Amino acid sequence: MLADAVILWRAERDVVLRIAGVFFLLPVLALAMLLTRLPEMAEASSQAEMLATFRAFYTANFAWLLLVSLAVDFGSFVLLNLFLHGNRTVRDLLLASLARFVPFVLLGFVTGTVVNLGFALWVLPGIYLFGRSWMMGAAYAGEPERGFLAAIERGFRLSAGNGWRIALLGCGTVAVMGSAALVLAILTQAITLLAGGAAWVQAIMLVPVAAAGAAAYIAFTLVRVAIYRRLAGSISGT
Repeated sequence: MLADAVILWRAERDVVLRIAGVFFLLPVLALAMLLTRLPEMAEASSQAEMLATFRAFYTANFAWLLLVSLAVDFGSFVLLNLFLHGNRTVRDLLLASLARFVPFVLLGFVTGTVVNLGFALWVLPGIYLFGRSWMMGAAYAGEPERGFLAAIERGFRLSAGNGWRIALLGCGTVAVMGSAALVLAILTQAITLLAGGAAWVQAIMLVPVAAAGAAAYIAFTLVRVAIYRRLAGSISGT
């Protein structure tokens, strides 16, 4: 499946980079710049203080965080449509994705809530539920004739017997790409401190961090599509 993801990347690299630059790179950069306003979280002396600091930050920046989330979701949906339908101009991709975007967001909210409930019980249930639900968004994008509820059923059926394997591939992709972004973030902080905390140095150094985050979203979507195409093909007999 990873080889399939590489093939998809090579076939659509130019379009992917254009879409990712707008809907992944810029939002992740904006998020990174917002997070630089949380230096007091590292100074919190207790978990209660840390939670209070985070809650205040979230409340004060809710609108921006929502815009970042919607932009990333839209970029993911556009890429799903690109890989699963292809042969469209960027304009057609954007318009087609916009027309069906609201149910995709709702689907992500539903599946995210289910996965979070699983993690609330323990780590393993959360990971398993992620594996069983990850294909639902891909099914919604890949099979436009299916509605919201039908996409949930289709995704759940596709993952039957493959929940742990899907979860391993998805979480593994996040772990590898997320680790790279984390290392860059640590380097950014260290270089900024060496430069005397200069804001312009931090702003410049956040660009590669955002690029790593954008690359993680691309890789995550590529693996998601590769898995979906393999499972959908095996069930349909193609």
